[in-house]
Amino acid sequence: MDHPILTESLAMIQQRLPPTGFHGVQQDVLVRLIHSSGDWRLATALRCPTAACEQAMAALADGAPILTDTAMAAAAVNPMARRTFANAVLNGLAWAPEVAPSGQTRTALGLAAAVEQHPRSVVVIGSAPTALLHLLALGSQGRLAPPVLVVGMPVGFVGVRQAKAALARSGWPHVRLEGSRGGAGLAAAVVNALLRRAWLDGGGGIIHEF
Repeated sequence: MDHPILTESLAMIQQRLPPTGFHGVQQDVLVRLIHSSGDWRLATALRCPTAACEQAMAALADGAPILTDTAMAAAAVNPMARRTFANAVLNGLAWAPEVAPSGQTRTALGLAAAVEQHPRSVVVIGSAPTALLHLLALGSQGRLAPPVLVVGMPVGFVGVRQAKAALARSGWPHVRLEGSRGGAGLAAAVVNALLRRAWLDGGGGIIHEF
């Protein structure tokens, strides 16, 4: 069974949440985000289409790789991936050049190369709006196919709102947080919620997280 603290925390969040209009996996994602952040306001910022989540869960259950913009996000996802479907969790910087050309970043170039090599992937962006904008630009030019899902949660104030707005317009399947909130921990929490739901729906056993 799960650790009693986790069980109690998730139950407390469910009980205290006012009606959100979220159901099923959407609610799972929201509860996980609140548990990871302590921020009840995320209910109004979360954009989490059911169809996109279900598509991602099916792909994850089939072993789709998970690509991240930072080592921190990869570290936060890897334990859940290992305990469920053994998905490869890969940091896009492994594909990055030693030095980025002027006007670009290593993270953006590395993640784009990773997505090109792993087109049926779940992409997790919790830090770099430049990476999100670069992927979307390549997609709009027909040079990159949409991933299975983009978790678009870069954090901060420079380029973040613009990147999230571009993601919202893109038509790509995604989960995002409106505004400046985000970060590796929250982006990873979304994927962990999807992995857990897919595992339990598929008849997997209880996942020991602590």
